[in-house]
Amino acid sequence: MRAYFRDRVLAALRRQGIKTHERTEFYLVNLLAEFAVHDDIEEHRHTLVELFAKAMEAEGPERLRRFKSMGDRALYRTGFFAENLTGRGITRDYVMTMGERAYSAARQIAHRVKTPREAEFAETYGELAKRFGAFVRVLDDIRESTALRSPQDIVKLYERWRLTRSPIAAERLREHGLFPQASKKKQLH
Repeated sequence: MRAYFRDRVLAALRRQGIKTHERTEFYLVNLLAEFAVHDDIEEHRHTLVELFAKAMEAEGPERLRRFKSMGDRALYRTGFFAENLTGRGITRDYVMTMGERAYSAARQIAHRVKTPREAEFAETYGELAKRFGAFVRVLDDIRESTALRSPQDIVKLYERWRLTRSPIAAERLREHGLFPQASKKKQLH
């Protein structure tokens, strides 16, 4: 499964024109593989604010684990389920801000840990925090490039393109034989 996601992550990074550290690529691959196999439904019951509060209350390695988990969840939710967020009254910007903060906190905690492994991951968490939006686009690209499409899914994809003018959505539509065109509005003189 990791080989599958590695190919998808590398292709999405290339399509998005994003250059990143190899450890961050590895991190994204593992994140996707873990969520594919062990997506903890219990964690979905908690809001990001609740996860943040629990992380703040924790100490030591548990605090790092909780912030990392919160960042992972925010990245995954925003990259794969952005449409579902608005239906629940949650803005994409809010989830992205919470994810950035979680990874930033994980970076700070990992820097204080004296093991070389955690120091390496501190840099990865820092990159995830700093470039969170870019990595959301990578996951969105992966979602778009791997999703099976029913006719209803294609209509939803078109509606998404119409609202966002996303080049990823436009490319996926072209793959299905649809060539979206921006409408020309009549100007009143």
